[in-house]
Amino acid sequence: MIVRFMRAALRTAVVSICIPLAMYGIARAQDTGSPASGAAAPKMGPVGEQDAKPSKATPPANSVVDPGIIPSRQSISPAGWQSVFEGRVNGVAFGEHGDTIYAATVGQKNSYIYQISLKTNQMMAVFSTPATAGMQGLTYDPVTHIPLMSGLAGNSKASIGQLIAVDKSSTVMADGLGTKQIGGIGMGLTKNSAGHRFAVTALTFDDEADVVDLDTKEIAEKIRTGVAPFGVAVSADSSVAYISNWGGRFTHTGERTAATGSEPNADQVLVDDRGVASSGTVTRIDLVTGKVTAQINVGLHPSGLAWDEEHHRLYVANSNSDTISVVDTATNKVADTIALEPFARPVAGVSPESVALSPDHARLYAACAGINAVAVFDLVGAHPKLSGLIPTGWYPDDVVVSPDGKYLAVSTLLGVGSGWNSPNLLARERRDGMKPELNMHRRYVHADRGTVHIIAVPDADELDRYSIAVAENNHLQLHGELSAAAGIEEKPRPGITPKPVPGRLGEPSTIDHVVYVIKENRSYDQYFGSLGKGNGDSTLNQYDESVIPNQRKLAREFVLLDNFYANGGNSADGHQWVTQAAETDYTYWPGYNGRSYPKNGDDPLAFAGSGFLWDHLVTHHKTFADFGEYEGQMGGKDGDRRAKLLEQYKQGSEFTDTFATKAPIARLNQYVVKDFPNYSLNVPDVVRARIFLRHLKGWENGGAMPNLVMIQLPSDHTQGTTPAFSTPKACLADNDLAVGQIVDGISHSKFWKSTLILIVEDDAQDGLDHVDGHRTVALAVSPYTKRGSVDSTFYSQVSMVKTIEQIMAVPPMSIFDRIANDMRASFQTAPDLTPYRAIEPVQSIYEMNPNADALTGQARLDAIASSKMNWRDPDDVPTEKLNRILWRNAMGTDYPISKQGSSAFQSEAGK
Repeated sequence: MIVRFMRAALRTAVVSICIPLAMYGIARAQDTGSPASGAAAPKMGPVGEQDAKPSKATPPANSVVDPGIIPSRQSISPAGWQSVFEGRVNGVAFGEHGDTIYAATVGQKNSYIYQISLKTNQMMAVFSTPATAGMQGLTYDPVTHIPLMSGLAGNSKASIGQLIAVDKSSTVMADGLGTKQIGGIGMGLTKNSAGHRFAVTALTFDDEADVVDLDTKEIAEKIRTGVAPFGVAVSADSSVAYISNWGGRFTHTGERTAATGSEPNADQVLVDDRGVASSGTVTRIDLVTGKVTAQINVGLHPSGLAWDEEHHRLYVANSNSDTISVVDTATNKVADTIALEPFARPVAGVSPESVALSPDHARLYAACAGINAVAVFDLVGAHPKLSGLIPTGWYPDDVVVSPDGKYLAVSTLLGVGSGWNSPNLLARERRDGMKPELNMHRRYVHADRGTVHIIAVPDADELDRYSIAVAENNHLQLHGELSAAAGIEEKPRPGITPKPVPGRLGEPSTIDHVVYVIKENRSYDQYFGSLGKGNGDSTLNQYDESVIPNQRKLAREFVLLDNFYANGGNSADGHQWVTQAAETDYTYWPGYNGRSYPKNGDDPLAFAGSGFLWDHLVTHHKTFADFGEYEGQMGGKDGDRRAKLLEQYKQGSEFTDTFATKAPIARLNQYVVKDFPNYSLNVPDVVRARIFLRHLKGWENGGAMPNLVMIQLPSDHTQGTTPAFSTPKACLADNDLAVGQIVDGISHSKFWKSTLILIVEDDAQDGLDHVDGHRTVALAVSPYTKRGSVDSTFYSQVSMVKTIEQIMAVPPMSIFDRIANDMRASFQTAPDLTPYRAIEPVQSIYEMNPNADALTGQARLDAIASSKMNWRDPDDVPTEKLNRILWRNAMGTDYPISKQGSSAFQSEAGK
């Protein structure tokens, strides 16, 4: 039920739109710093009968008992009726008459297409498909009266694109549509002058569009487009197609370019002086001749398309520019550019991802993934005008309009946040005599639950209410709605006494140096669940004082951050957030499959248009040094190198001439510490710490230390139980000792009195947590840290970025660091200069995994499985399988839970 207020009261009231999923509990958790509420959901309508067998999909249930956390501190209050699915939703489409909606969900091994009744929000059918749905890869064919889906069949290493007619038999209409990643689909309604009715699919990895004859079901053409094609629009008469290209046009010799990945044959894209991909294009294809007839320059990361053929207007959602390009299709020129600035203060990160037109072409709807809303534009007049915003679930990725124009359907990637169990699984566990209440609190970051929203198109008054809800959810103000000064930054106050974290940007800080340490893939409960204070679950604590004594000691002696979250879900996400305070759609979907794994700065399509933290710092006359972060990865497959380096470390080597590092981003190289290694699990973290401490001594001798120092320490990733490699516990101990040594060295240096050390994981995907799958390990260590304290304020990785910005007097880069809580609650004004003493872990850092032949049973199977994983590329291993191996190795018991199938949860919000 939508909470209604008088229009006059809206200017001062805090608006909440309530749905039966305890979403308000999520909002409270993020505003107050407390965990999300698990309040029981109100009673909902009955679940509809299924007309088709679910084909291994879990039958629908009717509640979500464990809503997740949104790490960006944004709240969600979705409008309309909602269905929640186990897994992401990659696309949505209305049926022919608008009385049904189809949703493409992504399961573990394939996809399911759910049919939903518009009138009752009940599930009518669920269809299994042999492939994983493409990005915005679902449409409805009114000629054959069935949905069509672009998808990928096979595994991640050898996947083949398909065009599938989704019905009870899910017929593959065309095979061989590219490989590894696939985008949207469009089709004509009638035959063209050559007698063909075509469907066109964007082949994101292959830089092509495949044209399929819908009568012969054969591929008629394969046409080169631009780099990483995504969205498709086809004329009604099958004569013309437009394709959006995330990576823009193909490059020419002599231009400033960068590779989209580390492979020798990786695509090159145009980049700006920061290294950010700087081209976005739309390709026009004549489907009669099979020729490209125009390349149109638009904004960055052009994604979804909407074509008003009657008025010769093509609307292009530029996700990484926060704009919508309006292309005149008569001239194939950009006629207008709509800036998406719905708030009083312009912010980067609104991220329009999909656009749709009302049937009368008077309104344009844009799914804005970054602000969890649909923007509504009035197209009547000389220039499109923003009419308002409609709230959705987390990260809306597709929006469509019913044929009568009365309803919207919106799909989301992340919906209500990560969970673990579905209600039907809980019921099954209770039936089998288990204790599901325990499992319900074992949360995993990849347990995604996307949504579909059915929203009645609002009138002007209701749209006003929705708009204010979106503003409240994003902690920002609308243009002219609340305050005349809403768009003006608070100016620094003269004569203010310096504080560790200043109250206003530009005010003085007692801190001159920040050391920003980035580690790999651990959850809060894995490290601190049994700490004895703070909000921990000891049953999920895998590593104790014998393995990670320094980090547990630092958490006890300085400040324990027990409500801290990673913004992303894996390393490809996490390293964007810690360096950019933002993430592009290319990594969210993800769109990089087969092209790269953009953790290490080697794919410019992963870089936010708002830029990097180091560029912002240098622009504001701050100094920076980079020890390993975003510097690519080490080549070679020398598995013995780690053992050799550990021996050199034991012998006291300073590693002066051991490494020579070069970053993939040209501009970053001026800040790179060249003798510090880039990413490799074959380099122990104690080696990295020794190199850093050598440079610290040099800074002391020279009298100056950079304002920001970034250090990558990845050994806590581990290589599972790979034979003859360091054991998981040895890797964790190595990482912990390196952390302790770095803090010890800084705290005994001349810079200690003006230094803050921030330590964080890039993500939490390799562990379980009882609060949320995004909750992770973070530490703040400084003379100004409140000693022995617990800070339960809601923080995330962008809180660390914002804290650095506040200290360095650097403005925020995106909406996310702007609205984040800074970490001032963890600090005190009077310094405690007591230095830290590192502890040598009881666990040996030299311990090696035995050979598989020396093992039996499950331990042998785990060693063999670990040896078959690709450890060279970051996170290119099956995460859940690795988690099970690490759990068994650390705990000696079976992994406590397992994710199963795909399911849907339905709810209804009355009007």
